[in-house]
Amino acid sequence: MSGSRTTPIDFDADLLAELRAEEPGKGDRELLEDLAIRRLGIATARRTRARFDLTEAEATELALRAVREVRAER
Repeated sequence: MSGSRTTPIDFDADLLAELRAEEPGKGDRELLEDLAIRRLGIATARRTRARFDLTEAEATELALRAVREVRAER
């Protein structure tokens, strides 16, 4: 998401420590952005599934494709 505006936030230190432990090679910004992207992907899959009457597998595949596209744009 380079070139994007940033917003300073307060984030629970214990939660951030857990995220760091799960993916030790990533910086805080990358961890939080990945978390947001995953959350948005899940929400998109649910909306898509409901709107187009897709199976869970079909909706998940569409969501994964969308996440990969976003990551490729970085």
